[in-house]
Amino acid sequence: MSNKNSPKITPKAGRPVNANPGQQRENIVRAALAEFSRTGFAGTSLRTIAREAGVTHGLIRHYFQGKEELFHSAADYLFGEMAKPLTQAAALADSDDPVRQLTLQVRAYVRMSAQLPFMAGFLMHAGLDGGEHFEYVIKTYVKPLQELSLVPYRKAVDLGLMRNMNPDFVFLIATHAATAPFANAALRDALADADADDAAQIEAYADTLITVLLEGALTEKYRAEQPTTHL
Repeated sequence: MSNKNSPKITPKAGRPVNANPGQQRENIVRAALAEFSRTGFAGTSLRTIAREAGVTHGLIRHYFQGKEELFHSAADYLFGEMAKPLTQAAALADSDDPVRQLTLQVRAYVRMSAQLPFMAGFLMHAGLDGGEHFEYVIKTYVKPLQELSLVPYRKAVDLGLMRNMNPDFVFLIATHAATAPFANAALRDALADADADDAAQIEAYADTLITVLLEGALTEKYRAEQPTTHL
């Protein structure tokens, strides 16, 4: 039985799950991602994934050799989707304005977390399970994502625009704050009366997070050079 507090994945309206092989495969991967984020690798069964994806158990075997390959495909999908907005945010902002890059990056991360609210649960269960799955995810995806995310912060520190803090702590705080409200929908709704499907509320949350994160990090040099905030 699925936990009602966990993110729920459902097929897109108007697009039947058996529309085409590519759509079938994506539905399976997304259902697997949701299950791995809820119950971890050991607690997830292919039959449960098949039921959630609206396909037969045999069809999963047609696309994937087993749960191991499906876990890797789910990780590929999750972190590939997460990396896209970070890369796009870096391209949108002037490379000489790392603070602006950071704000776009945080906003993009919040938006993607609302669309794919599985990062926190997926990593939590991988960490609890430990072993090769956790090591694989950290080495293959999380560490590269961390380095990509911290490029503008390190540059801002070098330019004297942001305080020199432990960058790993900065990454942990920012990513956890971006994902947490969407990973536990019941808690978010109880405390904030927020709707993750409401684009305006997602943007408002991103605004709040950016303000909180940057307010204590920006230096007097930055404030002097940028009297009118454009965060």
